[in-house]
Amino acid sequence: MQRQENKVLLSGFSNFYCDGLYSALGEFFTLDQDLYQKILKELSNEDLATLIDYAVLKNKMAGVKELFIKVPSFSYGTNSLEKYGLLGKEIVDASLYGSMPTSALVGDRVILEIESLADVNQSFLNDIADFSARTDTPLLFKVGQTLEELGRVANMNKCSPMELLESYGFLDRKCYLYGLNFIDKDDQKLIKQYEETCIFSPISDGEEGKGAINLYNFIYNDLKFCFSSGKCYNIDMLAEGKLAKLNTSNLMHDDSLIDDKLLLDAICCLQGENNIEVEISSLEPLSNIFDKKVFIADDGFSPLREKVIEIIKKIKEKI
Repeated sequence: MQRQENKVLLSGFSNFYCDGLYSALGEFFTLDQDLYQKILKELSNEDLATLIDYAVLKNKMAGVKELFIKVPSFSYGTNSLEKYGLLGKEIVDASLYGSMPTSALVGDRVILEIESLADVNQSFLNDIADFSARTDTPLLFKVGQTLEELGRVANMNKCSPMELLESYGFLDRKCYLYGLNFIDKDDQKLIKQYEETCIFSPISDGEEGKGAINLYNFIYNDLKFCFSSGKCYNIDMLAEGKLAKLNTSNLMHDDSLIDDKLLLDAICCLQGENNIEVEISSLEPLSNIFDKKVFIADDGFSPLREKVIEIIKKIKEKI
């Protein structure tokens, strides 16, 4: 980040978890899991590719340079990332690991995701641990998103989520931890012993009615964290940072606990040269940058959106 007289130069944003289909479909449908599955059954491979392209292009226009995108199956994410010139990886459900093509293992392009530790058994965790160790495939765990989930994990395994991941050796593999709304201080201290990356989605969590992150606890424990758009269809990484700060200020009754530069560092891509200009007067505090809106025009957006609208019409006729 560089600051000049009337602008701040950023190196583009990192979005560490964007659900591709939710991002593409969310502006047309109020999605729950049942409707999501119904729609997924009606989509052709070409439809899926178009919708993932739409999600990736929306990220690019919002200034995202590095994107981890959740896709229903292999290759849709990496193909779109390459098409639009973004860095990143595709996130695929870990249950598909048995059908993982050899091409997906090349170039560190895929992350396997476990949606909930409360919904998998010990045999599956053993298999995933073995597979990840053999292939060096990164893993992402959604964890601590609700108190109900934490209770189910504890009852099933007689330990906390982080203790469970440690027992299978996952924490040694420098995995990604998404959610973390209700992770307690003991689990945070356990995360600190390793090199995991914590991923937060403040806006998506708010829209889904999940708990607000107390970001100060993660700063205090010197944990590595970053931000994501989650299931949002409106991509705005500056707004993610602003909401994270507001949530923490409200929880702690103190608005001075989080440094604005620290937030920008967590949102911005570490790779590449400065390529985004955000207008902000030198007389304004740096915190005002989180009220700005980044938009990068792209001539291909309107034709692609028309294709998406045609897909939406077709879906609505069938469901």
